[in-house]
Amino acid sequence: MTTVQSLVTGARRWRTDVLDGTTWQAALVKAVGFEAAQHARNKLALVLVVFFIPVWLAVVRAIIPSRPVAYQSRITDAPVTVDASRLALISAVINAATLIIGFMLFAAIRRAREFDQRLVLAGYPRPVLLLAKLVALVLVALIVGGYATIVLSMFTDVRQPGMLFLSLLAGGLVYGGLGIALGVAVSTELAGMFVIIMVSLIDVMVQNPVINPGRNQTVLQFLPTYGPMQSAVAATFTDTGSAGCLLLGPLWLVAFAAFGLAAFYLRTKDHTRSDAQPDLVAVTVRLLPDGSFRIESRRGAVLVRTESETG
Repeated sequence: MTTVQSLVTGARRWRTDVLDGTTWQAALVKAVGFEAAQHARNKLALVLVVFFIPVWLAVVRAIIPSRPVAYQSRITDAPVTVDASRLALISAVINAATLIIGFMLFAAIRRAREFDQRLVLAGYPRPVLLLAKLVALVLVALIVGGYATIVLSMFTDVRQPGMLFLSLLAGGLVYGGLGIALGVAVSTELAGMFVIIMVSLIDVMVQNPVINPGRNQTVLQFLPTYGPMQSAVAATFTDTGSAGCLLLGPLWLVAFAAFGLAAFYLRTKDHTRSDAQPDLVAVTVRLLPDGSFRIESRRGAVLVRTESETG
């Protein structure tokens, strides 16, 4: 309750304070603290992070047989022969991490919608609120991506753990951005959850040559986790990497964040205030030689009221 009260108090000060750097920093720190508290209270998400990722990888490891498959790598410019079981583990960990991060951001945005509206009406700047959500997304992606990297390393050998971590971080940023966009755009929680699940399943599954053995892989380049998946496979099986593939994740985040920004501005707009300016009427006051004056208007009558004070 202290965090909420401090946020509301800070919002009221925006009506009179000058927006200098210190004020922005203080407002951002408070908003980030509130977002972090929101995620920390999401017990189901914490349980999913700790238990779902290793259980899901164990199931995939048990049911996918080990056999060589050709993976179309954009980084090596040639197909790479990889183990189907190990490749399935990479797909599984990306799928699990992106789903969890997407759910966490979607749930946090949904829970805070009414409170964000009150903050905006109280005068809290919307850019600060959105920036706080993006900072919270980065923190969540760092934690989930780091944990997922450690767990995957227990199931298979990874040649470049650092590159694998960056790949999972990039994928998490993509679906965290999608969760933010859906949290402020969709009207029901069921719709948002359905979109995240279906997009993640289709996105990751069709990139696995075990499921999609076709040679024409051009359309895959337009999938959200194409870059992170390419980078993760290279990090696991080769000694090469590509910064370009890693940057595809933040590019998707920018696209989702731009959409979420527009939706956030529309949903938090103060509809009680009229944006239309009142019509201005030109009034001419003419001073006459006798000391009196005449008031003229070209657009209707003018009401003149005089008041006198007596001592």
